[in-house]
Amino acid sequence: MRGGGISTAVQASDKADSTTNRRYVGKLDSIQKINEVIIVGTPVIPKYREVIPAQVLKEVDLQRLNSLSVADAIRYFAGVQLKDYGGVGGLKTVNIRSMGTNHMAVFYDGIQLGNAQNGQVDLGRFSLDDVEEISLYNGQKSDIFQSAKDFGASGTIYITTRRPRFEEGKRANFKATMKTGSFGLINPSMRYEYKISDAVSSSFSGE
Repeated sequence: MRGGGISTAVQASDKADSTTNRRYVGKLDSIQKINEVIIVGTPVIPKYREVIPAQVLKEVDLQRLNSLSVADAIRYFAGVQLKDYGGVGGLKTVNIRSMGTNHMAVFYDGIQLGNAQNGQVDLGRFSLDDVEEISLYNGQKSDIFQSAKDFGASGTIYITTRRPRFEEGKRANFKATMKTGSFGLINPSMRYEYKISDAVSSSFSGE
């Protein structure tokens, strides 16, 4: 009698489970409404989006360096071969991976620089007074929109110029510097920035 009672209870339980399953499947066959779900994510820091690691010198780092030109600052990058032809005022070129200067692309605010005579860019012509950032890539940037010339170089240097910044209530900035060195080196420079509107500003510099 005890065994028969257990069997009857098991059968009743199986019938209840099958009935519940049929009701659940029936619900899945009908249209289901899902409540709205909002997903909030924290933006990733841009430097972690780069596929190729880059060496970067910010404006604060450039001010600490005892350098006059972009070529002098690039000396602090690892794996760079800098050729100096004649000291101050001489031709200064750079290459990486021993590919030669002709395989090195230099971009100034997104515009590639070139020399129709020999294909080499003299980095000694660009002063650090107007430079905000210098980046060196063993390849190209990871930006989506790039020109075909970017992909044809073994390495790239990106020079970003300084953007005018104004304190609250000011519409103009003026800065003048004087650098001197051995062998009669004198390098004066000046920079003037003017705020035209909240979205437009202009700057003039010379040395």
